[in-house]
Order: sequence, then structure tokens, then C-alpha cells
Amino acid sequence: MFRDRIQNAYEELSPRFRVLADFILENTLDVGFLTATELARRVGVDPATVVRFAQDLGYSGYRELSREIKRYVNQQLALRYQKGAAEAEGLVGQLGTFMDELSDRILDLKADAGQIAEVAQAIHTAQRVFITGSTEGYGIAAVWSTYLNFIGIETYPLHADYAQAAVMLSNAEAGDLLIAVSLGLGPDTEVGHLINAAKEQGMRTISITTSPTLLPARQADINLVALSKTPAGYPSFDTLMAVLALLWQALIALNPEKAQNNVKATLKTLSDLVAQKDKVPSYDVAALQRLWGLD
Repeated sequence: MFRDRIQNAYEELSPRFRVLADFILENTLDVGFLTATELARRVGVDPATVVRFAQDLGYSGYRELSREIKRYVNQQLALRYQKGAAEAEGLVGQLGTFMDELSDRILDLKADAGQIAEVAQAIHTAQRVFITGSTEGYGIAAVWSTYLNFIGIETYPLHADYAQAAVMLSNAEAGDLLIAVSLGLGPDTEVGHLINAAKEQGMRTISITTSPTLLPARQADINLVALSKTPAGYPSFDTLMAVLALLWQALIALNPEKAQNNVKATLKTLSDLVAQKDKVPSYDVAALQRLWGLD
């Protein structure tokens, strides 16, 4: 399998070969339709380098590597449009059904784009942004806060207990924003009380929930709902995470220059830390830069 060969040989590859390897692994669907000349042009190397790269991996040339990539792409496309796996039994068969259900939930996500844009604008213009939740909701809130800070949106994760809430509310100002994340695995009454207290302090409040009937949803100025019920009857978290990802992308779109500059600054700090320890190879840092389109 070409992916295994590339990953096994990666540390021994030359810088030019690594550029090719990265492009193939990260853009496999595109590569399946490219000739050696077209691939060379996309990556910025000469066609002979593409051929030598394939040979270095153990193929007779790029044509043989390309055939293997095409087979892989065809398999992935077939899986994408295949419903379930009728011939599979046990856990594999169940997973096929679960994947179909997940695809359907994401495709059927009916979150209001206008409301998502309104929430993104509220975050963009807020003086300070606090993100709260209780138990499992706080875990998701903290992860999302990290991603927002990464693109330059300064946020403060806050567990919805009364002690932390008291500290935040004692310094709250009218321009501050409180966002509550609620999965609906519990009543989240503490989150609802915190939202109500924040409103009394003059803060704007937003809830991102899996049900419009939860207390946080009923208390907040704006409620963004990502319905989560699965065919199995258990509440899930996938649609809520999808909405958070959409909000994150909307915030990048509102100020792409700020997001890119903050990512660059973070990567520079990372490089400085790496240089001090000298434990991470430079190509691993470069991989992160490519991921964020900064190469």
C-alpha cells in the first residue's frame, strides 16, 4: 500500500521527496487524477523527480504508483456512496450502519446559517468571551476555547460551578459575552443559573445546545440548536461538534489575516520551544505549517 510505503520511508526521504510525499498523503483524491507532469507542476518539482520518488518507494515508476493510488481512490469513493455492508456480520456490520447514520445526521444538519453568522459576529465583537459548561459540556467547551485562542480569539473556559462563576461575574462588563455548551446528558441547571446571572450583569449570552428545551437554551439571548438524537435512541455529540467547527471557520473568515498571523505566531513559539529541546525533527514542524496552509 502506497501510504504505508511513504510513511515507512518518510524519515529517509530527501527534502524534495518529502514535499511529494506530503502532497500525495494530504491530497490523495486529487493525485489519483494527475499525470506525473501534472503532479510535478502542482508540487513545484520536475517530472523526473516524481519518477525517481516512485522508484525510491520500490515501484517501477510513477505509472505503477499511480495505478495503486487510483485503486485506493476508487475504493474510497465506493465506500462514500455505499450504504451499510450487507455481507458484514457482528461489529463490522454494526459499524457500517453507524457510519451511514452518522453521514445522514451530518448531511441533514439544519442549523440556521444566519444564526451561526449572528453568533460568530457576537464573538468577533465581544470585549471578552467566556465559554462555560458542566461535566462533559465543559470538556467540549475547553477544547473549542483552545481552537479559538489558536486563531486569535481570546476566550476563557469556565466551569459552571458557583465559585468560578462568582469570580467571573464580579468582574463582568456589558461588552462581555458568555457562551454555554450543553450536550443534554443532564439538566445543566447550573449552566442555566449562570446564564441568568450573567444577563443580570449586562452580559450578552449564547447557548449552543442539543435541545431547545434545556434550561440553558431557555435562558440565553441566542440559542443555537444542533439536534443530536440518533436512531439508536442515545444522544450524540457529533452535530454539536459540527456546529462548533462551522462557527470556528466563520470566525476565521471574518478576519483571515488575524487568524493567520496568530497561527504563525503560535508556530514560531512552537519552533522556539522545539529548538530549545531539539527533540522534534524540522519536517514535523513543517507538516504543521502545511496543515495550516502557511508553507
